[in-house]
Amino acid sequence: RRYAFRATEVRTRFYLGEVQMAAVVPMALFFDYVKEFSVFASKFDRLSMWAIKITRCGELNILGMTHFASLAAHAIKARCEKFSMAYNWFGNIHDSAFEIEYVLSDIQGNTFNSLGGNPFIDLKPIPPEGGEKQLTGFVFRENKFISDPVLPFGSLAMPGFDKLHKENAYIDIDNNQFPCECDAVGWLLAYGQHGYNSKSIGEIAKVKGTGSLNFIRQVYLTSGKCLECVHSECRSTDERLLEYASNSIIVDDGVLRCGSGVVIKNYDSTSAEPDLIIIPKSWKHSKDDTTDSTTEKSTTPRRKPANNPTTPGSQVQPEPNLFSSSGGKMVDMTCSTPAFLLLLTTLTVILHHV
Repeated sequence: RRYAFRATEVRTRFYLGEVQMAAVVPMALFFDYVKEFSVFASKFDRLSMWAIKITRCGELNILGMTHFASLAAHAIKARCEKFSMAYNWFGNIHDSAFEIEYVLSDIQGNTFNSLGGNPFIDLKPIPPEGGEKQLTGFVFRENKFISDPVLPFGSLAMPGFDKLHKENAYIDIDNNQFPCECDAVGWLLAYGQHGYNSKSIGEIAKVKGTGSLNFIRQVYLTSGKCLECVHSECRSTDERLLEYASNSIIVDDGVLRCGSGVVIKNYDSTSAEPDLIIIPKSWKHSKDDTTDSTTEKSTTPRRKPANNPTTPGSQVQPEPNLFSSSGGKMVDMTCSTPAFLLLLTTLTVILHHV
């Protein structure tokens, strides 16, 4: 229930081991202070917003293949000296699911099935309290992003990454895995290979920091072998993500697209291009030609047929008439206003008697 632990301070350890819960309501695990909050080998169907909220803690540990089917926005909110999340499984993770301030963070070996929004956008490093000498840093390695059905644009944004002091902090980003499917992770490949959409990615939650570009680039450059997934079962292939990207991204007249025909949207452009749609190249050209001809037709003034001779290209063909009954032949329905009114009256009478 809500506020079950309100105003509670735990000076030792609060431990959830092999626990199964259908839904954790907001403020169900709300503590003022916990020295060590640990979850191990448990299963949760859904964590609502602020299901776990800790005003201040020494350690927050989520370990040992704990299973989360769904994390709502701001599901876990805490301010801790150490945050460790290792070897767990996450189903659907929503925007800002991990709203955590940390001195040292260790995120490794997790499987993320589907990301919604920007789940890491509120991960933020903080300095040790009281100016104490303490290990600070950030570890992000060996995580698997199944990207089912796709990896949303900018979903790996972490603006707070630039708050880490590179000279003193320990940073280890390595061997994170993604599927080698351009249709699913195209924006990541395009940014990693060509810096595509750098402006738009950098603008994501810019007020919170400017570290997203640097973080995503490091994730891409240090990525491991590709994932090949069938349903929820995945295995590593022999091909690395960087090798796949160099062969799968096609540059075509300034437009980046996958070999399958998926156009990777240019979010930095002001042009009104369709959003990440499958467009075979020939269809796109056909569409452009149709658009051009339509524009030309709309800007050309209509002319009444004349008896004067004209050049073949200057004659404007009459538009098809839906009321024609001439066996499919085009009928010239251009007529004077009285004749048109007579025709309209006749049609009205016929339709009235049908």
